[in-house]
Amino acid sequence: MNPRTSLLSVLLLVACHSPTWAGDAVITAPADPSRWKLGMGYAPVFGLEAGFGGLGRFNSPFTPQPVGGGTDYDYDDGFVHIDSSGNLGGTTWNWGYQNDSQYNPANGGSVRYGITNSLANGYAEERDNAEVGVELFACYDMGGVNFAGLENRGARWGLRGGFHYARVGIANHDSVLTGLGTTNDVFPLGGVIPPLAPYSGSFGGPGPLIGDSPVRSVTNAGTAPVTGFRELDAHLSTVEFGAYLDLPVHPMVHMRLEAGLSAMVASGKYNFTSTTTVAGLGTGNSSGRDSRTEMLAGIYLGIGAHIPIDESWSLLISGRYQMRDDFELGSNGTNASLSFDSAFQLSTAIVYSF
Repeated sequence: MNPRTSLLSVLLLVACHSPTWAGDAVITAPADPSRWKLGMGYAPVFGLEAGFGGLGRFNSPFTPQPVGGGTDYDYDDGFVHIDSSGNLGGTTWNWGYQNDSQYNPANGGSVRYGITNSLANGYAEERDNAEVGVELFACYDMGGVNFAGLENRGARWGLRGGFHYARVGIANHDSVLTGLGTTNDVFPLGGVIPPLAPYSGSFGGPGPLIGDSPVRSVTNAGTAPVTGFRELDAHLSTVEFGAYLDLPVHPMVHMRLEAGLSAMVASGKYNFTSTTTVAGLGTGNSSGRDSRTEMLAGIYLGIGAHIPIDESWSLLISGRYQMRDDFELGSNGTNASLSFDSAFQLSTAIVYSF
């Protein structure tokens, strides 16, 4: 069960079924409650999620050239270059290939060449169960609530301002996959049977001829494994301002509902190293780092239980969910994002009234 759902469900059940609301029993607030309250507490953050994208960079040393005759073409598995005749008749003997599987005898024969690159679409995700956090806050009691159904139950409302700090450190070492794409160029042989691979012609020739203008296609070439590590370290400082409603549900327990605005200053660092291995072609290594400070506006909703200890001291246990945009960093084609979609604070605070 989601901890936030569980906390909300329990408190609502207590509120709805408390015997203090049965019949004509009414709980009233103290005649002269303290207006100001200062609180300090331990407030870890649960459910933070870091996503790392753009992983798996592998680039062939060769670049596909525009299709047409009279051009030098280089591939992962061979070449087709201009010969000493200037490719007389649209053919050249200055070509070579590495594998017999590249030869197709159909329709007069042809040789296929390829340039393979990664799509760099590997993705890793890491969820952190809890990050240590602390909070300081002040509340001012604005008085009783006059809404219908609440005015006689001792409900009170007030304003709340707070500060929360947490440090986040999330690392990921998963092996992931990136997609591969291959640019395929097919050159016609015109009935010529090629020498067995590996074969390499020369500029001066002579030698078996191949057409110098290819037919091109792009195909999915499967996947390649990506290994390495990714780290995201961030300091999160949040200022909150909003309102609260205290609703007595027991002589010793008040249910508290909160809502308001928040502004977070997120200051973080991201670094990664990555190795992509493509079978038969080798490995590609990449690394990078980034740092950034950004302000993220949001809103928060909270629910909790306010438990008096004596006239001056009380305990406040609450859960608070904050809605805001992701904190994002990036380097060398990769990106890291810290998501707050499933995150919430679970606070245990001591409160002093005066």
